[in-house]
Amino acid sequence: MNVDEIVVTGSRIRRPELTSVQPLQVITTQSMEERGFTNVADALNDLPSSGIPVSPIGDQGSFGVGRNFINIFNLGTNRTLTLVNGRRFVGGNPASIFTGTGAGGQVDLNVIPTGLVERIETIQAGGSAVYGSDAIAGVINVITRTDFEGVELDAQYGISDENDAEEWRARITVGKRFLDDRLSLSGSYEYNETSTLGFVDRQRTAEQLTFASNPANTGGADNIPGSIIIFNRRIPEVTLGGLPFRPNAAGTGVAGVGQNQILTIVDASGNRVPAQFGPGGVLVPYNFGTLYQTSVASGGDGLNLAELSSLSSPVERHVATAFGRYEVTDNIRVNAEFFYSKFNAVEPFNQPIYNAPLFGGNSSALRMSTANPFLPAATRAAILAQPTATTADPANPGERLFFLSRASVDIGNNQTSAEGETFRGVLAVDGDLNFLDRDFNWSLSYTHGQADGSFQSPNIVQTRFEQAIDVTRDASGAIVCRSAAARADGCAPLNMFGFGSPSQAALDYIGVQFESEYKILQTVYEGNFGGDLFQLPAGMWSFAAGFEARYEKSDFNPNAPQEAGVGRSAAITALTGKFDTKEFYGETLVPVFGGDFTFPGLHRLELEGAYRKVDHSQAGKDKAWSYGARWYPISDLMFRAQKSRSFRAPAITELFLPTATSFMTATDPCDFRNINSGPNPATRRANCQAAFQALGLPANFNLTSNVQAATVQGSQSGNPDLENEIGKQWTVGFVYQPSFLPGLAVNFDWVNIELNDAISNFNLTSILQVCYDSPNPPADACGRFVRGNSTTDPVRGQGQIITRGEPTGTGATSDGPSTGFINAGYTNFEGFTAGVDYRVDLADWLGGAFGGWLGGDPGSLEWNFDLYHVERQETSVTGLGFDLNRDHGEIGNAKWRYKLETNYDRGPLSVNWTVNWIDESRFNNDFTFETRYPLKVDSYFLHDLGITYDLADMAEGWGIGMDNLRARVVVRNVFDEEPPLGATNATAAYGTYDFIGRYYVVGLTARF
Repeated sequence: MNVDEIVVTGSRIRRPELTSVQPLQVITTQSMEERGFTNVADALNDLPSSGIPVSPIGDQGSFGVGRNFINIFNLGTNRTLTLVNGRRFVGGNPASIFTGTGAGGQVDLNVIPTGLVERIETIQAGGSAVYGSDAIAGVINVITRTDFEGVELDAQYGISDENDAEEWRARITVGKRFLDDRLSLSGSYEYNETSTLGFVDRQRTAEQLTFASNPANTGGADNIPGSIIIFNRRIPEVTLGGLPFRPNAAGTGVAGVGQNQILTIVDASGNRVPAQFGPGGVLVPYNFGTLYQTSVASGGDGLNLAELSSLSSPVERHVATAFGRYEVTDNIRVNAEFFYSKFNAVEPFNQPIYNAPLFGGNSSALRMSTANPFLPAATRAAILAQPTATTADPANPGERLFFLSRASVDIGNNQTSAEGETFRGVLAVDGDLNFLDRDFNWSLSYTHGQADGSFQSPNIVQTRFEQAIDVTRDASGAIVCRSAAARADGCAPLNMFGFGSPSQAALDYIGVQFESEYKILQTVYEGNFGGDLFQLPAGMWSFAAGFEARYEKSDFNPNAPQEAGVGRSAAITALTGKFDTKEFYGETLVPVFGGDFTFPGLHRLELEGAYRKVDHSQAGKDKAWSYGARWYPISDLMFRAQKSRSFRAPAITELFLPTATSFMTATDPCDFRNINSGPNPATRRANCQAAFQALGLPANFNLTSNVQAATVQGSQSGNPDLENEIGKQWTVGFVYQPSFLPGLAVNFDWVNIELNDAISNFNLTSILQVCYDSPNPPADACGRFVRGNSTTDPVRGQGQIITRGEPTGTGATSDGPSTGFINAGYTNFEGFTAGVDYRVDLADWLGGAFGGWLGGDPGSLEWNFDLYHVERQETSVTGLGFDLNRDHGEIGNAKWRYKLETNYDRGPLSVNWTVNWIDESRFNNDFTFETRYPLKVDSYFLHDLGITYDLADMAEGWGIGMDNLRARVVVRNVFDEEPPLGATNATAAYGTYDFIGRYYVVGLTARF
């Protein structure tokens, strides 16, 4: 690489070395190949400082299937900025609150090819002053090869030790220079496919470990843990075929969900035992298992969630790129980039259609009668013969009522599939010039990207479901839907007794396909100018400046059934939003000491600074800045430090989510049971008393809040008044490369990040807490609900939260509580990254004798050690601190992590051994031995082996001429290490530990 072409991520100033004032990590394409990575996300997630990602591993959000988002320092995927060749890339996160990720413009790394990647640079803690929004945790810059010549073919196949989890990757990369090398064209096409893996496919997840109430516990101070680990977890109150429950005295609900409330039959031994519906609606014995608490039993015949959970979602990717570079003159170049990606993904397992006493509303247990004609005669007789009388069916004399609890996998499983396409094109012109003996560079670029796609999932129409289960016999004796109008509409009767009983006709009648389409548009105009300002004694004072105009738009459109909420899930409204931002930046690099201008202890000193001015059409005007220094007291040692202010602009979802009706309950701080508690009881009590008096009530009013027991109807929406999130960062560290030991480099950087005004989606409980627990209650929280008195709320009464449609006392009706996005939270992060790199030629160690024994070249060894430590990470969603979550040291955010790579190279052979270590981690820092045991999971080691061999000489001996022919074999998780015992009970574990097990990869790369 030419010296004057180096541009370090985190700066646009060209410099003669790959160093940065901030912590910088580099992943090369060679290391990706040696590890067998087929996705740049896999390489980035291998860094110890990468937190819990959004990936196809584990269950996905409704509209997040198959995505790959990176999460530096666990600050959220929307606070890591991803660039390609220093420019923004169109996001892949649909504008919906149901994605399972934070709202934002996260780049889906599935759309980035591996074939033309030269390296990946990650800058930690900042970057907004140079690149703009989102660079709070850091910046990922994928740098591609734009000047490739030749043809390269690559094929790779992987399979697990269990003969599953197969993965295929095929790739072709081509390039050629024309017109005396002034024109360079290159491109690549890549196909990648991964396969399905479920919880039952692995022992650790199939064992269904969970925490449950300890039956030996006697209280909160007995030194006996309140919760313990159990295995083989089942949900005993529900099965796939159905459980018949006894109704309450009124016949309107389930009397209880315990074992003694299930209807019984006489088994083969003459004992009366609980019953369940078997195939064909026949009652068969039911094993309740060992009950620990509601919905948790060990063993038995209850619902096994492992059979309904995804461990890895299959993703199919097509990725194509094209690059062009033309030298108009020796100093002016035209560059073009084109990216295209298409993907298909499926979440193969998901939750079914539930009707159970564990839920309410449409998902509650189904009221049934022995008059139902789908019941076999023996089943009807068994229910009528219960030793404990059941409730009579008032509509059918002589018949009895019962309630059916069922997980209806055979009716619908909410399996979500996704497909999408991404286009991105860049046209850029750049050049160099010399003026007054100073070198300058400039560039202009136009970038346009579009990501669109859709999600599909089966569901049911609730009204049709209700019609289909209400059945009778017609005059001919056939079983039909009771409603004549429903029959005229094509209603087919639905048999709910026994797994597999629903007919296809009934499924067709009640079924509906939900489909949502999305589109994301991004257009960026950018210009940069930089170069030398003044010649100083230590070197040139250099600068860079530029502008960016960016336009973003997102559309999210559910189909009519999904928007109407005809099924069991919440109604989802369409969303359209856009924003634009005009930004100007400038940065400078000032060499104070260096070159021929040095002093003892001042071998070299450079100061850096950057400033960015932002005018956002929604969030308004703001700024980002950074300044720092690099000091070399001697040539071998560099100290570096920087301080910065970064920001994340509110996302389109957070700004423009339409108002939608929602139902909510909440913990009311002003309830008589809560008014004297909280983080500051005096503040809470004073604020509640002031609220009572404003309603004309006495200050000591004794409120029993209905909202804690019953739902109120309100609304949820975006907030167009949101402001930017603000991140304040500082880092300090050193890089040591001793001249007396060539090949050694040691680095260390302490990182401190304070995130303020974080945007959170507040529920009613959080809104009430912010309003009443703040010394100065914010209007943005307190104005989102209204309390009534006898005049304004004659239905609920004095002091109650007014629900939607109730009078407000002004002649209008209330919209009810309004939940949504608020700038309120904060996160404090502190930790360090460190590394040791050392490369040695073994001939220097072993001497001539050993060198001769090994043919004169014993090869070389290289160690790359990467250490990460999180000292503090605490988050308050409300910003008040009483809800502080200290999650450093918890699963997914271990206090210590390291990666050690050892490489041996000799001639055509290269061997790589990688060790990843994760420190022991707690389930939750708030747990004590009194509340739960065990409190943590063990530390975890993962070993990977990669062997690469260059076969080019062998191929030449066969008469096959090629520049390179490399074969590779990779064994991941060499010792088949399972995740730590208990880790499966934490959602964060699925992006932290390896659940696939020992895995084999073979690949071949040929270059002509």
